[in-house]
Formats: sequence, structure tokens, C-alpha cells
Amino acid sequence: MQAPPKQVYQHSTVAKYTAEFIGTYFLVLTIGLNVLTGSVGAAISIGSMLMVMVFSAGSVSGAHFNPAVSFAIFLSAHPTRNTLNGLSFILYTVFQCLGGLSAGATYYAMTGHTFTLAPVGNYSWGPAMVCEFLYSMALCYVVLNVATTRKQESNQYFGLAIGFTVTAAALAIGGISGCSLNPAVSFAVMGSAAFQSSFHTAFHWFPLYFFTPFLGASFAFGAFYVVRKYDEFSSRKSPDMRR
Repeated sequence: MQAPPKQVYQHSTVAKYTAEFIGTYFLVLTIGLNVLTGSVGAAISIGSMLMVMVFSAGSVSGAHFNPAVSFAIFLSAHPTRNTLNGLSFILYTVFQCLGGLSAGATYYAMTGHTFTLAPVGNYSWGPAMVCEFLYSMALCYVVLNVATTRKQESNQYFGLAIGFTVTAAALAIGGISGCSLNPAVSFAVMGSAAFQSSFHTAFHWFPLYFFTPFLGASFAFGAFYVVRKYDEFSSRKSPDMRR
């Protein structure tokens, strides 16, 4: 007797955009409260919140919560892959930024304080840009490999891999660039900072923190394509794909 076919749920676009809004909201809220309270466990807290939100909404929207991740997945489009089209990428980005800005307004209302992003201490834009580029690339590369490939479809560890990537990045470069890696986080943090300070002060480093992750996402896709060219971008199946 054949087993009944597995039921596949098709979530509406509203459900997907709402999931991206909510996930980004709680990610930015967690970042903001950790920074403003000086939490010693900020990296673990932020990585953990991202992990649980990825697990909670991965089956709905893909749980990107990051326009750079959405961009990398958009770049990886291929007839054999279920990825984002151009319109979906734009709308994902809009709802991620709106969710993040709402979180920024929330932590400002809760604490009466905001903060902005800038290179830390004596570091300048150069080291900060290199850090944001490299670790944005690492994050997007990990997402592409653990959450979008046919070989690893329906695996149970993708959220852990993504969350721990952000935790590792925060511990490694938090003292250099502040570790955003996320245009929606950058927009939200700087947008909420503008509630308290001048627009120029709040958005002074906006180009670095908003656009650099997209560059990292582009290189992540390039690396992903080289590594996964045969099994993800070919209509033929490699022998080990039958395992």
C-alpha cells in the first residue's frame, strides 16, 4: 500500500509578509534592549532570538528577516529552485524594514533612549566595512546552504546554524563595527535614533551599514554557485542526490 502523499501548505502572501514583519520586529527589539541595557550576553540573546524566529516562521516565509538574505536568495533563482522573484524581494525588504522600525519605536518608548550604528572606538569606516562585508557574506552563504538546497530540504538544524552564525559574528566583530549585517536592522536602529537626535547624526553611517550587506550577499551567492553548481543549478541529478 502506498503512503498518502504529503500535504503541502501554500501560505498566502499576507501570511509571508506578516511573518517577516514579526520576526524582524523581535530581532530588532532584542538587539535594541540588549544594547541599551548593556547586556553582557547580548550576542547569545540576539542569536537565540533569531534562531527561534527562524524555526517559527521558516515554513511560512522562509524566515529571512534580513534584506541581504532575501537578496542572496533572489540571486539564486533557477527553474530547479523555489526562490524569490523581484517583486517578492522588494516587498520582503519593505516589511522587514517596517518591522524593524516598529521595534525601534518600541524600545525607545520603553527606555526613553536610542542608539545609532558607527565604527567602534578608534576603528574607521574601512575595518568596519570589511567586517560587515565578510560576515554578511558568511551569514548569507550559510542560509543558502542550509535552508535553500534540495539535498538539505526539511532538515531540522537550519535555525541553529543561522542563529549561531550571528552569535559568532557578534562576538567577533561587535567591538569593531557593531555587527549589523542586516539592512533592516541598520535602517531601524538609525531611524529610531532620529527620534532623539538629528537626522544627519542618526544616519551618518547609513551607506556603510545599509549597502555593504548587499555586497556580501552578492559574493555569498557567487560562492554558493561555485560550491553547489552541479546539484542546485543543473537539471541533472548527481548520483549522491539519491541518498
